[in-house]
Amino acid sequence: MNIIKKYIIITPYFPSDSSHVGSYIYDQAKTINNVSKFSVKVIKVVSFFSCEVDYIFKGIEVKVFRLIDFPFFILPGVFNWLNSIRIRRFLKNKNLFNDLEVVHSHVCYPSSYLANSIASMLNVKTIVQHHGLDVLQLLNGRFNILARLQSNLIRKRSLEQLNNIGLNVSVSSKVQSNLHSFKGYMPKREYILYNGVDRSKFYNMNVVKSSDKFQIGCIANFWKTKDHITLIKAVELLVFEGVKNLQLTLIGSGQELDFCKNYVVDANLTEYIFFEQERNHSDLNSFYNGLDLFVLPSYYEALGCVLLEAWATDLPIISVRGQGISDLIPNDEIKNLLVDARSPKSLKVKIFDEYKKRRRYLFNPKYDINNTIHEFLAQSFFDEK
Repeated sequence: MNIIKKYIIITPYFPSDSSHVGSYIYDQAKTINNVSKFSVKVIKVVSFFSCEVDYIFKGIEVKVFRLIDFPFFILPGVFNWLNSIRIRRFLKNKNLFNDLEVVHSHVCYPSSYLANSIASMLNVKTIVQHHGLDVLQLLNGRFNILARLQSNLIRKRSLEQLNNIGLNVSVSSKVQSNLHSFKGYMPKREYILYNGVDRSKFYNMNVVKSSDKFQIGCIANFWKTKDHITLIKAVELLVFEGVKNLQLTLIGSGQELDFCKNYVVDANLTEYIFFEQERNHSDLNSFYNGLDLFVLPSYYEALGCVLLEAWATDLPIISVRGQGISDLIPNDEIKNLLVDARSPKSLKVKIFDEYKKRRRYLFNPKYDINNTIHEFLAQSFFDEK
């Protein structure tokens, strides 16, 4: 009888009935579970003081591991020796120890640290997947007085962990390039795994769109690097030039939200620009299908899942050149879909081009998550003893 091997995912982000954060990791876990020889289990890493308990989310078992650590990312990893002991006991207590073959960690700290701790006692394959451009999480520190000490500490400890991992996975070539910018980074093996899309969730619904109003959408946290203000100013330029049958809907929250709202009011743009709080993830396909164009003006972007989701509905997607999505934009679309960073004028020109064309931009099925995961699991890495 064939024994089903366990594939453990260690992550600080995973959705629940009350939060959609980590939805892409769920899609990945579900797909691996469905198309591979493995049985996927998730270890969700939370604060030691968290009240979260084990749960099942849409068929995936989630075990909660409480990490002992200083708050606010102060000297991360200083208790790694203790957490290493605790994660080993945790595996045994949660019946995850036997028949374990792969430990797939998401983001460097603490997940890759825990993966290496498990590998020190079991013969398992280890993976760390890097989702952001701040690959070593050097921007997470809160206290300037400790900034230099933290930076040096994180670099040294995290590079040691990443060099011990069996496979370093990046979500774009830009992320991989950021890893290689650190002296001392010497991975055993690397792979670029683009954020594939679950086509059962995101697809073209063949909605008949109004010709009276051009609908533009953006979904992103209101952080400086997401650069909503450039998009707002691009719309302002279009309105000033007489293009008034358009509407921009911005979905998200964050520290720059009030600034953007105030700008819209001061510029008399409330007739054209609207703000919404986060929507349920299951409602996003309808939102995308109601748009004529999706724009993400972020100038610090590893590979925005929202871009792939919007594209999966055959929607044109405009983003900033030099970011992770650039890997996926074909040469004949670069002039249409990529803009200069922090340039309202550049963005205005591209939006107006799409406004005139009113076109569909057909999704490349290569980036269906079933295809990206099949290709990922076909690597020799998974067959090596």
